[in-house]
Amino acid sequence: MPPEDDTTVEEIEETTEEEAEAPHVAEAEALNKQARDHLAQSEWEPALGLYQQVLALMKDAGDIAGQAEALNNTASVYLARKEWAQALEALEPARMLLQEVKDQDGEATTLNNIGSAYNGLGDWIQAVEIYEEALAIREAQKDLEGQAKTIRNLAIIYAQHGNQRRAKSYLNKAIVLAKKAKSRGLVTLMRQTLSQMPRFKRRR
Repeated sequence: MPPEDDTTVEEIEETTEEEAEAPHVAEAEALNKQARDHLAQSEWEPALGLYQQVLALMKDAGDIAGQAEALNNTASVYLARKEWAQALEALEPARMLLQEVKDQDGEATTLNNIGSAYNGLGDWIQAVEIYEEALAIREAQKDLEGQAKTIRNLAIIYAQHGNQRRAKSYLNKAIVLAKKAKSRGLVTLMRQTLSQMPRFKRRR
């Protein structure tokens, strides 16, 4: 039985102003907007079709970062639908593309989503390994918010497997990081997660 969808799913950052000057980027953004409108209505299939159009557009333009973003957007739909294997089929090539362009921030985001997919499939040991990879990148980048989000995901997995003490320790660390980042919203999320620890079911 797959776990509850409690771990944080992240999005690749939006296109920069310089990248937005390219004609294919403007067309892709229009398609992305349509996809988001469909997602707001839980219309999954039209959104997936639009993201596939964006992916084809980015391939034609040779835009590697754009391809990775399109794959991550596609994966986000599958993650929302708890179609974990399909999400991985999009996320794994996205990660390779981001490594190719040396986008570590995007890679860490993608790793976080890969971890969520493995956790959904019930492979929590693999999920932990993936989250730890993401955490290492974010520590190297001194990304406090990113570290807090990834540590929260690790805490949820440990809570799901009955290690409440370790889960609480991770969440307390995440709260400290969120405070250092001066992110009130993130601090609130961490405290809410901490208060909800007893509701996470034990998994084997």
